[in-house]
Amino acid sequence: MQLLNDYVHTRRWVPVSGSSTRERGVYLLHGTGEHCGRYDEFATQLTAAGWSVGAHDHPGHGESQGQPGSLLPVGVLAVQAAIQIQRFAAETGAPPIVFGHSLGGLLATELVLCHHLTVAGLVLSAPAFRPWISTPNRIKLKIFNALMPDKVLKLTPHPELLTRDEEKLSASRNDNLIHSFRSARMVNWFFDAGAKSIELAPSLSVPTLVLIAGADPVIDPASIREWTDRAPASLVSSHEYPGAYHEILNEIPLVRDQVIRDTLAWLDPMG
Repeated sequence: MQLLNDYVHTRRWVPVSGSSTRERGVYLLHGTGEHCGRYDEFATQLTAAGWSVGAHDHPGHGESQGQPGSLLPVGVLAVQAAIQIQRFAAETGAPPIVFGHSLGGLLATELVLCHHLTVAGLVLSAPAFRPWISTPNRIKLKIFNALMPDKVLKLTPHPELLTRDEEKLSASRNDNLIHSFRSARMVNWFFDAGAKSIELAPSLSVPTLVLIAGADPVIDPASIREWTDRAPASLVSSHEYPGAYHEILNEIPLVRDQVIRDTLAWLDPMG
């Protein structure tokens, strides 16, 4: 079990000049099984546009302490993310815009819609509102949830479902900080928090950009479209990338370059 006082690995990226030209920063929340170091290229592009950027490895991920795949104590991801986002806000002097990918996107919406964390805006990259799951795996999930919800299993990784870019695919396969551990409690959290986020979407109160991977083999794009349709139209902008797999920031250059252009264009008037 991880503890709230376990070591949390944090990262900061600052503009080349050493000081931000923006009144607020961007805080990154990474996906499940990965780590914030994988966002170095994206963060560098943000700093080139004048943004200060912060991130941390979730408990049980990357270089942070904690058992991989565990969600104990209950709520540890949300509590630690809220702590780190508020620390970053204190450093920059203003609530940040939170960019969350996959698990990070779901976590960002949970923090805002359920826990009312103060942020300036959200960017949701393939948020994990409803993961794809086969019927046999759904049955296994019910059994494990009933008998041993916190037993952590090492699942077979499928990096080929994340990107069509061979260079990025090779890098992920050789990244020793990426893991595929999951517990039934963690998987259930995706479905429960995702359903709650969709239910609460009409209560969204901050500007939000939604980035949808059109051919996502990991997260059902229909769940993201449903969230987008339910959220206030005046606050939400969205872009869908046909043919794109789950990790749109690691997709083929044609896709990822467009994702970055769209994100920077949306962010520009926010800071």
